[in-house]
Amino acid sequence: MAFVILIILAALIAAFFYLIRRSPHKKRTAAKKAAIPKQSAPPLQKAPLSSIRIDMLTEDHEWLKQRWKMAEEHRNTGDRSIFPDWYFDEMTKLQQEWLEKENIPVTQPLTKGQASDLIDLNHPPGDAQLEILKFFRVRLPGDINHTRALHEISLLFKYPEKREAWNQRPASELQKEKAVFFGIKLPEGASSGLADQLISERLPALEEKDDPRVDHWDSIENIVRQLWDQEALKEVYLIKKPGMEVIITALEELKNEGRSYVELEDNIELVVEKLVELNPGLKHSPSAV
Repeated sequence: MAFVILIILAALIAAFFYLIRRSPHKKRTAAKKAAIPKQSAPPLQKAPLSSIRIDMLTEDHEWLKQRWKMAEEHRNTGDRSIFPDWYFDEMTKLQQEWLEKENIPVTQPLTKGQASDLIDLNHPPGDAQLEILKFFRVRLPGDINHTRALHEISLLFKYPEKREAWNQRPASELQKEKAVFFGIKLPEGASSGLADQLISERLPALEEKDDPRVDHWDSIENIVRQLWDQEALKEVYLIKKPGMEVIITALEELKNEGRSYVELEDNIELVVEKLVELNPGLKHSPSAV
């Protein structure tokens, strides 16, 4: 009986020493494994953007494929209500260079319109485009680009009644001020289309004489559009939208102080300061900001 007990004790002692020797080995092995850096998978290579296959990199590119399909259908039927003749001309050298600069490779020749579409996907719509879309209450994403805005406008203006409605809207404050600036008398209740027509008839003669008012107005209009940009008013200038009358008064006073319109166009904060000086109520209160 004692002999059996001794054998059991010997087995237990042997197992104990085996575990002691094995534990450091386990720790060293685990530490060694932890020290080996994990091999990261190679980055996926994006397929090149082409005129035939635009892999669905973004929603805009998928939308663009549908636009180009529509363009091809209209080209075959001779319909030019949305895509003008120049859209199907050969891409220009300048466009090709721009695409290369923007790192947008193409594998097959593009038309002038397709190249323009690709380039303008990365640009916001202009003020005139936004004005048209707003007039017709077209709901679009806040981050809409120039190409998609132009497409929506083309869809609207393919209908003569839509174009007529746009032309018959009342002349804007900016148009009225432009007419006054160039000495053009608009009829009472003049439409926007008539205002554009009368101004367009007057400008060529002024341009031929190198009348400085032409360049001056370009700067004034740019200043007004900056001051009417809702996002800039709220986040940059911290003022409410000023009316046309107070803007013109501020510009006239700054001009009398020796400032040029071009200088003010590049230093819009000077105009903002003058606006607040003339009308302190334009400044947002701290709670409003």
